[in-house]
Amino acid sequence: MSILDWKTYELTVHRVLTNVKGPKIESPIQLNSYFESMAKDELQESLFLISFNGRNDIIGITRVYSGTATGTSIAINEVIRPAILTGAVGIALVHNHPSGDSEPSDADKNLTKEIVNACRIMDLEFLDHMVMGADSYTSIRSQYPGIWAEAVREEF
Repeated sequence: MSILDWKTYELTVHRVLTNVKGPKIESPIQLNSYFESMAKDELQESLFLISFNGRNDIIGITRVYSGTATGTSIAINEVIRPAILTGAVGIALVHNHPSGDSEPSDADKNLTKEIVNACRIMDLEFLDHMVMGADSYTSIRSQYPGIWAEAVREEF
């Protein structure tokens, strides 16, 4: 088999550049205010990636996963991909718990650890992972700061 026998694929990425930015988010309270209505409207667990520029202006919001009423399955590369495509400097994750309970599950904390490590490797600032309940929210970074402190820094 020669290289000529291989099929050739071409991938084209279209990016629309605009000067439109979302609001500046500087705290978990502001992120909660921005996504508060989303949590109440979703019937299944959904995970959103929020991409930020260097001034913490929102430059993209992507629903990266939708799950069932009790959970979702996540691939780390698919979570981070939209941030890379938008040229983001930082990201935050927001997801809802349809049960109404904003307490992060063990799976939520494990996902956070994996994303912290992936972001360090990709040189992205992972600002927070918010869990939205019916009438409350939890900032995983505020409640479990050790996750960020314990993350492994990969040196190449």
